[in-house]
Amino acid sequence: MKAKRMDKKQLLQAAFESFMQKDFTKACSLFEKMLHLDPQDKSAKLGVILCDLAKEDEEEASALFDFYMILKEEKEQEPEERVIEMVEALDNSQEDFHNLIEEGKESIFLQEGISYKDFKIVVEDRGGFKRAFEDIMYSTKVIITQKSDFFDFIENLIEHGFTDMVYSYLEDASKLYPTDNRLQKFVEKLQSEKQ
Repeated sequence: MKAKRMDKKQLLQAAFESFMQKDFTKACSLFEKMLHLDPQDKSAKLGVILCDLAKEDEEEASALFDFYMILKEEKEQEPEERVIEMVEALDNSQEDFHNLIEEGKESIFLQEGISYKDFKIVVEDRGGFKRAFEDIMYSTKVIITQKSDFFDFIENLIEHGFTDMVYSYLEDASKLYPTDNRLQKFVEKLQSEKQ
């Protein structure tokens, strides 16, 4: 008796498991089989894209996959499209960065990350702080050189629910600005929001 062929759900589950085990070759093969069965399956399309990205940057691909799983758990609309947009934005910013280096011009994306001023442009472009920060948090750092920008950034992180990150920022900031009362106010605000 022949073994029963995997149905689409089982195939997708096996592909996800292979990806999580960092067997990207097997995962890609399974995602491609899934696309053969259903060319419109968005999860399989995203899986192939992330497997391809993993060849260049395994850590980045895994981080984006984790983010995708979180979006699915939170029942976000079209999580696949959102992560694909992030991959495309990452590709475009890397391409722009390389083009600008070749032309000898200064890039808005610094080698270590993006300046806070340019991050604010991304916020406007994405329609809000939360969306912009989620889109870049796995791919680049926000570089803050002004104290006022730092406090604005912290305020936005708290306001948009990134409280775990705020604690580490505040810990570092207390070494830089040990006498600034605003740091204590941020800690108090975080504690009051937990209650």
